[in-house]
Parts: sequence; structure tokens; C-alpha cells
Amino acid sequence: MTRTLKFAIASASLLLCCGIAQATNPAPNITSLSPPSVYAGGPSFTLTVKGTGFISSTVIYWSEFDPPLTTTYVSSTQVTAQVPAAYITGPTSTYIYAYNPPPGGGDSASVIFSVIDLDPSISSVAPDAVVAGSGAAPITVTGSNFMDGALILWNNKKLPTTYVNSGELQTQLTATQVAKPEIVQVSVSNPAPGGLSSTLNFNVSYPALVRMLNIPANDLVWDPKAQRIYASLPSSFGTNGNSIAVIDPANGKITGYYFVGSEPNQLALSADSSYLYVGLNGNGSVQRMILPNFTLDINVSLGSSEYGGLNTAGALQVSPGDSHTFAVALSSGECCYGGTLEFFTDATLLPNSITYPTVSSIQFVNASTLYGYSDSTIIQVAVNSNGGTLTTQWNDILNNSSYIAYDAGLIYGNAGEVFNPSTGELIGDYDVAGGYYGTSNDLLPESAINSVFVVGTTPFFDSFGITSYNLSHFTPNAVINLSQFYGESITPLFISWGDNGLAFVVYSGCCGTEDYQTILVQSSMMQPPSGKN
Repeated sequence: MTRTLKFAIASASLLLCCGIAQATNPAPNITSLSPPSVYAGGPSFTLTVKGTGFISSTVIYWSEFDPPLTTTYVSSTQVTAQVPAAYITGPTSTYIYAYNPPPGGGDSASVIFSVIDLDPSISSVAPDAVVAGSGAAPITVTGSNFMDGALILWNNKKLPTTYVNSGELQTQLTATQVAKPEIVQVSVSNPAPGGLSSTLNFNVSYPALVRMLNIPANDLVWDPKAQRIYASLPSSFGTNGNSIAVIDPANGKITGYYFVGSEPNQLALSADSSYLYVGLNGNGSVQRMILPNFTLDINVSLGSSEYGGLNTAGALQVSPGDSHTFAVALSSGECCYGGTLEFFTDATLLPNSITYPTVSSIQFVNASTLYGYSDSTIIQVAVNSNGGTLTTQWNDILNNSSYIAYDAGLIYGNAGEVFNPSTGELIGDYDVAGGYYGTSNDLLPESAINSVFVVGTTPFFDSFGITSYNLSHFTPNAVINLSQFYGESITPLFISWGDNGLAFVVYSGCCGTEDYQTILVQSSMMQPPSGKN
């Protein structure tokens, strides 16, 4: 019966009542429904309606388009109504209201009632991160198909849960539950015969001290002897451009700028901290500086490119056994796939170089062995006083990476794959977010603490952060929340410093309007993960 027809019939009855005075009926009001929702496909049920103004002739409507439900008067504050199974065959929402006939009377305001699927669904958790050790915290889970009595699960453990409505649940996390950094699986369980939702990740983040320096570093290197970070700064930095900035990461202060030459880019530090090698893109050379005073020493030209213009240092490394010997992967600026690998002792070009395959990323293992990488190809190079000789080549390896890192006998691509050159096999793959060539993530292995660190947009949260992985098991430990850098990418460099420090560079914008910052992070993340070695 429609609402219009209902009032038409009531009005006609009133006109036929022969003018006899009648008491005016109150207007009904609904304050609650029990249950507030039911599962789709269930049997018929009794709906308890509480409120005010109910009379013996009160009826409950499932909607304004359906006939009234069979209604039983209990008291002026409660009635019950029988809901047939035919009304709840599938998920829906309806607006239930009460009606009192005239004189007076009328409709109550409607109250929503949900018929929901057995399985709940979650869409978000707010907040989606807390800092480990920060104490108890409330969280709200939103989604759909939550039944009264649904529970929030924390790593599959039931939490005391407050039902707000079919789309919202709340709970209070205890200090113990957020005491240690971890990635927590949050889900929702409906009461029987309901099911279980899929999971969302919740970030119990490592605590971290984050400092941002407004310097557009092209490269960073850590000097353990001086306990300083050196950063190469382009000419666009103004008065202190074309220089090496010296950073005290313990307090985030820049202690000095040292002019080095035109457009410094790649940096390499000798193992004894006696020399800093700097690739100068502006004049196609490598400038050596004598430490600790940053005295300009030899300048080594890298020659002209076959495409015209000057070669530059696309990658630069110093031999760990000889502070006077260094390797350069030449870059012409014409192609993304690297260039010739050359070796120098002081200013002398050694006779043995590698022209093919070309490389864009290089890593010394020791004084006699170097690995190079470019375009899914890894090469092993034997190094001696005459330069380098290709010994082994692996193709179609680390296909999605743009550079490599080496640690404890293994080669790591920044897209997450790990290669064992002693067996010629891939041994694992870290779940690292990022795209093909130029991926926005940087990877840093630290075998001494059995960890791998990746900075960028995490695969576990839609935000910027540093993810710690168990190096042996390829599993994530936890994340430093750096969502203040959300939407920004990083340059291909990522270093550790001191006992608990990491540093990297972020940038935003493009096409000549980039804005760069150097980020220093101190965190317990740099300690070995307890119980996970």
C-alpha cells in the first residue's frame, strides 16, 4: 500500500465517523531496531521496534512501497513486526517506518535497515599507521556487510569491537599490541553463519627521526672515518653550486662547501678515506680531491663520445685494494643502456677496457673482481694492473632493475631480485613496488644486520616509506612511515651512515622544474630484527 493511498483511505474513514469527537493519536517515533540488520537469504524473523508514541493500531512498514508488516503492540515504547523471508532474499537497504492512523497520528521518520551478505568487506583502516611504542590508539574500520557482533581481527586475533553500523566498526588498540614495529593483517569476521573479509595492511611503524635538507644532491657517499656525508651539488644550487657539501648527519648541519668543478655528479670514496673521486658532467672528467681538506688533485678527462659531445661518468667506483685505481662506466647521454667500462690508475688510462656489453652500474667485490650491469645483463670482470677483462656474462637477469648492489657474495637488483654469481642462479625476490627501468625505489642490502632496506612507495601501503626485509627469508619486517613524501620519487641512490642512519634524495616535479631535498633518517630499523635472523 502506498503512502498516498494509505492517507486517502484514512481521510475517508474520518469523514464517515458521523461527527463524533475522537481522541487525537500521537505521532510515532522510532529510536532503534533489533536486529539492526540480517543476513541475505535467511529465514523470516521478528523485528523489534523501540520508540515512543506507539498505540494498539500502530503498524510497521518495510518501505513505502510495500504493505504493512504484521505488527504486534507491546507497549507505547515497543512493537514487533514479522518480516517474511521473501523480503530478505538478497542484499539491500530499506527504510522502515511506523504509522499511526488518524485522527492525528501519521508516519514516523524512517530508519535504515540492512540486509547484508554473509561475507564482510573492508575498504580502509583509520589511521592506517601508528608509531611503535606510542601507546594505546583507537582505530576505525570501514567497509560493508558488517553484522552486529562482527569482530575486528588483528593478525587473526579477535579484538573487542564496537559495532557502529553495517559499514563501520571501532576498536581500541592496547599499548602492547603496538609495542613493536610490524606489518599487521587487519580483517573482519561476521558472527555465524557469516564469513571472513579479506585483509588490509596496518603499519606499526618504526620510530624515526627525520631531517630534510634543502640541497639538491646528485649523489651521496658516507665517510666512516670523518663521520660525514658528502653530497655533490649542481651549478643550479647558486653560490654553493658546483661543490661538495659536507653534512654532519648526527645534527643535520652542513659544515662546509668545497668547490670541485663543473656539474659534479657521481661520487666514489677510497677505502682508506684518503681520496674523493667526483664525476664532472660539465667538462667530461673525473676530479680527485685529497681528504680531509678537499684539495683539488688530478683531473682525468673521459674523452669524447662517438655521438658527439663529452663522455661523462655514468658510474664510478674506487678499487677497495688500491685508492689510486678507479673504474668508470662511460655515459654519452645518448642511451639508457650504459657505455664502455674503463679503468684508471691515477690519471693513466689502463689498456684493458670493456666495450661490450656496455654497463651502467658497477660494483667492486675486491681488488681483483668487479661486477657490471645494464639492460638485464650482468658481467664479471677480472681486474689487474692492466685494467679489466670480461670473465663471465649472464643474460636476461634482473630484468626490471636499473642498477645493482653487491653484498656478501650476492648481487641485488633494485627491483628486488637477488642473484648468486657463484651458481649463476636467482635465489629469491623481495616484494618491492616499482616499475620497469627507472623504478622509483632504491634497494640497500645490509648483510651485517641480516636486512635489506628499500625506500620509495611501499608495496604494503599506498605511501612513501622505508621497508625493512629479512635478508635471509625475503619477508618484510616493518616500515618507516614517510607519508609526508607521498607522491615523490627518489633518485637512484640510497646509503647507510653510522650505526642507525639512512640517507636518500627525493624530488618532485619534472621537465626543468624539479625540487630536490636530501633526507636523513635515524631509526632502530638499523638494528638486527629481533628473532628474525
